Amino acid sequence: MPTDSNSAIGRQFFEAQDRLRGGPDSNLCAPGYVAYIGSNPPMSLAEHQGFAQAFYGGFPDLHHTVEDTVADSDRVVVRFTLTGTHQGDFLGIPPTQKSFEAGAIAILRIADGRVAELRAQFDQVGMLQQLGVMG
Repeated sequence: MPTDSNSAIGRQFFEAQDRLRGGPDSNLCAPGYVAYIGSNPPMSLAEHQGFAQAFYGGFPDLHHTVEDTVADSDRVVVRFTLTGTHQGDFLGIPPTQKSFEAGAIAILRIADGRVAELRAQFDQVGMLQQLGVMG
């Protein structure tokens, strides 16, 4: 698959989450999709969607801003910024009404034009510090 197509898939993957206010669009994911996010255990598509819905529940204005993409034959690296305001319960933390901005990077493996695997890291410590729940 051409690298520009993989870059477009990477952008669409995160734009769709913001549009859907939840996890990945199942139409963009390959059968057997698996996500590795931070130190969480591997997640199926349904588990990733549930995780994302909880995130959007705590941060209703959550937004991914794609900064860069770098692609090759079957992978795309997406560097993005997450922003949001803590307006709902999240991981047992009551709303702080504070906003955060955190850098993130994801590597997506593409198979037959769909995302088969996601490996992502974001600045969770920085997010919690900005929310005032971690020193």
